[in-house]
Amino acid sequence: MKLAILLTARPETEDGRTVNRLSRSAVEMGHEVDIFFMDDGVFCLRHLEPLMGQGVRFTVCAHNAYERGLDKMEGALFGGQNDWAEIVSQADRVIAFG
Repeated sequence: MKLAILLTARPETEDGRTVNRLSRSAVEMGHEVDIFFMDDGVFCLRHLEPLMGQGVRFTVCAHNAYERGLDKMEGALFGGQNDWAEIVSQADRVIAFG
């Protein structure tokens, strides 16, 4: 199963911790996970970075990241809404947090 997650909440919220636990569990069960970071969710990139080592794919709204002074992160695709649309079109389930 392919799981797409939209994260728009800051790291200090419960949403970031939930995305972390959900993504880890999904990967352990053999599922594919894509996380799209948008709005203040871009601040969660560094907090969730260990997930990339487990095979979770990160896509970041470049506009939101640059607006907030964040630089590119190796291994993460800095793109836009067209990338989110592509992720959603290929996903079996979509969950939004924020």
